[in-house]
Amino acid sequence: MSLLDRGGRPTLADMLEKMTFSPTRGSIELNGARMVLARATFGVDLQDELVRRFGEREAMVLMLRLGYRSGREDAEFVRRAWPNLDVGDAFTAGTRLHMVTGTVRVETMHNDFDFRNDRFSGDFLWHESVEATEYQRRHGRATKPVCWAQTGYAAGYASVFFRKLILYKEVSCAAMGDKACRVVGKTVDDWGRDDPFVRMFLEEVLVTKAESLPRFDREESGGTTADAARIEDLIVAPVRRDLEQIAEHRLNALVTGPDGSGRFAVANWLKTKRFRTAELHNVHGASPALPEVLQKISQALAKGAAGGQVLVIDAPESLPDPLQIDLLRLMRSAQARPEKFLLVGISTASPPQLQRQGGLRAELFYALSTACLAMPPLDDRPEDIEALATAFLARSAQHGAGGAAVLSDGALEVLRTFRWPGNLPQLEQTVRRAALMAETSGQITAADIHAATSEQATSVPEASGPASQPEDDRIDQLWRELHPLLQQGQTLDQIVSALEHRALAEAGGNTSAAARQLGLTRAKLDYRLNRKRD
Repeated sequence: MSLLDRGGRPTLADMLEKMTFSPTRGSIELNGARMVLARATFGVDLQDELVRRFGEREAMVLMLRLGYRSGREDAEFVRRAWPNLDVGDAFTAGTRLHMVTGTVRVETMHNDFDFRNDRFSGDFLWHESVEATEYQRRHGRATKPVCWAQTGYAAGYASVFFRKLILYKEVSCAAMGDKACRVVGKTVDDWGRDDPFVRMFLEEVLVTKAESLPRFDREESGGTTADAARIEDLIVAPVRRDLEQIAEHRLNALVTGPDGSGRFAVANWLKTKRFRTAELHNVHGASPALPEVLQKISQALAKGAAGGQVLVIDAPESLPDPLQIDLLRLMRSAQARPEKFLLVGISTASPPQLQRQGGLRAELFYALSTACLAMPPLDDRPEDIEALATAFLARSAQHGAGGAAVLSDGALEVLRTFRWPGNLPQLEQTVRRAALMAETSGQITAADIHAATSEQATSVPEASGPASQPEDDRIDQLWRELHPLLQQGQTLDQIVSALEHRALAEAGGNTSAAARQLGLTRAKLDYRLNRKRD
C-alpha cells in the first residue's frame, strides 16, 4: 500500500481524486471547496509584517488565531464534504489535509482520543513545515518555535470534535535547528488553565464576538465591548458546535433550559452569526403586543428592508392558537426566506414536555424543533465558573473607576462548590456584591464570597407541598403505589430503570438534568444506563 492510500478516509488519494484544477476559470477546488495555490513565502511575509507593525507577541496571537479559524473551517468542511465518514477518520483527516495542501508532512508518534469522554492526547512530528522552512531560509536559526499558524490550525481542527478546547504546543522546531518540528496536543484541562500558553490562548487568541463583527458595522454602531462579547461566547460555549451548524444551515431553533441559563444569549449569538445587520424582536408568547410585532416583521420583509428580521418568542407554548396560525403563515411566505428571517423559541420545557402539554400546534413545534439546543444549568458547568465570574467582574469594572477585582483561589473554590439555582444572573450578582463588600479592595477572598452569599442562603423559600410531608407518610404513600406493580411480577430494578428513562425523557435526553432530578451524579446515571444496555 502506498503512502497515498494509507490512513483513514479520505486518504491522500481520495483527496487528490476530488481535486479539480481549472486554469481557464481561475479556480482550484477540493471536493467543491475553493482552494488557492500560493507561494510559500506569503506566510512568512505576513508574519514579518505583523511583527514589524505590532510586535512579536501580537503577531503570534494573530497568526494563532487565523490558524485556529482555518482549522475549524477545514474540520467542518471535511464533515460536510464526506458526510458518511467515521468520526475518527474525519478527526484524523486534518493531518492529511495538511499534507495534501503542501503545508507539512505529518508523522504520528502518539494519538489517543475518546470523543464520548472528551479525552485526547497526541504527539506528532512535522517534517518540512512550510513556516519553519521559510523562516529559516530568510532569517537563519530561530530562538523560539515559529509555526504559529500551523499550531493554531491543529487546535482549531481538533476542537471541533470535542466539547473541550484542544490545544497544541510546539515543543521543538526545525527553524531552531531541530530535525523536525514536534507538537503535543491535550485538552485545555489537561494542560491546566494556569499554564501561560493556555491563558494567552483563552484570553487573546480565541476570537470574541466583537472582533468577528463586520468591520463597517462596528464603526456604524459604535461596536460591542470585548468584555460583553467574551461573556456571550463563554455563555454559549456548551452548545457552540451545534450553534455553528444551525447558523450554517440557516435553521430556526428551539432553545430550552432553566431561567438564567443563557437561552437569550444563544438567540443573540445566532442573530449576529446569521445577519450582518438585523432587527431583533423579543416578545413573550402571551404578550398582547405580539400581533403588532408579527405585522411589523411582515411589512419589513415585504418591503425588502435591508438586514434580517429576528423574532425571539419566550414561552412559545403560551401562544394563542390564532397567533400560531399567523406565525405559520408568515413563515411560509415567500418573503420569509432563511437569509432574511430567523425564529427562535425560548422555553423552560423540554421538547418532550412541549409535545405532551399540547400547547403548540404540531406544525409549529416541528418547525422549531428541527434544531433543539438544551442550555445546561450553571451547576452542570463548574469548569466554566472561573472564566464567567472573571468576565462578569471585568464588565462591572467598566462602569467604575478602578480595575476588575481579582478572585483568590479560595474564592474560586467556594464559587465552584456553591449551588446556583439562579444560574448566571445569580453568579454575576454574587461576584459583584463580593467585590463591593471585599475587605481588601481589588481582592475577593473566600470570606467575601461567603458574606455575599449568606443572604441568598437565608432567603431560599422553605419547601412546601408533598416534599414537606413527614417522611413516614411519604414512604407509606409510595409503597401503596408500587405494591400493585410488585405483585404483578415487576422487579424493583425494572421500576427504577423505568423511572431513570422517564427522567431522561423529561429532560429531553439531557443526562445531567435527569441525574439532578433523580438525586444522582451524571457519572452514576451514565453508569446505570450503560450497564442496563449491556
